[in-house]
Amino acid sequence: MVAFLLYAVFLARFLGAYAGGSDSSGYLNNARLLAHGRLTAPMRLLPGLAPESLPSYTHVPLGFIPNADHVTLTPTYPMGLPLLIMVGAKIVGWALAPGLVMGLQALFGAWLMYRVGREAGLESGWAWLGVLLLVTGPLYVFMSVQLMSDTPATVWSTAAVLWAWQSRKQVWLALAAGAAVALAVLVRPSDMLVFVPVGLALGWSLRRWVFLGLGGLPGAIFQGMINHAAYGKIFKTGYGDVGAVFGLHFIPGTLVHYAIWLPVVLSPLCLLAFGLPALRRREGMSTAVLAVWGVIFPLFYVVYACTQDDWWYLRYLLPSFPPLIVSSLLVLRALVAKCKLTPRAAWFAPAAAVILIYCVGATRHLHAYSSGLGEQVYPETAAWVRTNLPSNAVVLSMQTSGALLFYTELTIVRWDQLSPAEFQRIAAACAQAARPLFAVLYPFEIDEWHIFQEHAPGPWVQTHAVRHVTIWRYDAPAASR
Repeated sequence: MVAFLLYAVFLARFLGAYAGGSDSSGYLNNARLLAHGRLTAPMRLLPGLAPESLPSYTHVPLGFIPNADHVTLTPTYPMGLPLLIMVGAKIVGWALAPGLVMGLQALFGAWLMYRVGREAGLESGWAWLGVLLLVTGPLYVFMSVQLMSDTPATVWSTAAVLWAWQSRKQVWLALAAGAAVALAVLVRPSDMLVFVPVGLALGWSLRRWVFLGLGGLPGAIFQGMINHAAYGKIFKTGYGDVGAVFGLHFIPGTLVHYAIWLPVVLSPLCLLAFGLPALRRREGMSTAVLAVWGVIFPLFYVVYACTQDDWWYLRYLLPSFPPLIVSSLLVLRALVAKCKLTPRAAWFAPAAAVILIYCVGATRHLHAYSSGLGEQVYPETAAWVRTNLPSNAVVLSMQTSGALLFYTELTIVRWDQLSPAEFQRIAAACAQAARPLFAVLYPFEIDEWHIFQEHAPGPWVQTHAVRHVTIWRYDAPAASR
């Protein structure tokens, strides 16, 4: 309980669940739409310019896609996390709900990690060691202190497998497993992969499968209805056609990335998971569940383009971290028993301390705990813009576009979607309507200033900065005023 309390304090200190970049702003904007019973939002259009005469994404912030009517937009991201935020907002309000939802799920994930270890046959101390490996590791911390779906996807996938596993003793838990599967898939469609270890854990019992179906049916119906209403087809999502980002040619680079970074974000102990098949005679069913669960997400994402981009893109593999950790500890325990390292107290506490020091060191080195605090710049920037820019201002934005949609009522224009001629049309329309034109730019957009100028050429003057986000005013040439 003390450890959980300390971890809760840590999360409260570093958690920054705000409408920020594409993902976090997408989830919060989606949650607000759901709270109003809507799946689409009106575009904030410029008067005098027909929206169909401009690129379809001109007034579409990150996290949304345009609709065929040219005047409304639909969220890109799945509904699971926005649903949880919406429920939380009805209880504690919008200011507290995002952080509370993320923090509680991170703590719930720690408890589930302990229960998986115990279910797999680990003694209490070993199971708590597994919790330590998960919750102090850089990837779990990085994805838990900001508003992202990776920790929720991990939590509900873990709950689904655990409850399916435990349903062999208490059949009604298959009902809970079905609900957890449904929520996991609502959070992230690829979590459907968890059906494989869930099915293996259920076994051949028809009764358990019926309970699983009953538990998951409401979520499946809701998912189909949402997809049909928002995207036109039951099995279509806001991601559209993703075929181009999957391919066999990504495998070599991703495997190298796995080899380099998995021992970092999971500690080198994860390499012991390869020894799990040696335990199959002793723990047949549990090793099968752990093995399938541990490899299915890495196998799926090995052909995904983004998995190899940076260390934190291994976030897609997070649902496989609990079984990989438990597998490693099962093998380590077997090695310890073989070496007859007794009494346990003589080495177990120092070993746990070494693991803690490693995990905390890796987390600090990768600045994983600061990702949430870094998100604060988005609401801070939006607050300054809302207070200091004229209410009729038009703002060019890309990285901050979703945050500006959530926190302000300003008209947003995606500069990255424009040609120079289209920008000049927008600038002329703003001048004619006496609407000032500004740009809110993130550092990488400034670093590539020549690209910004290629899309929105003209005299831009920096007027303010909120930390590393800068605000620019467009000074129209005299001839166009």
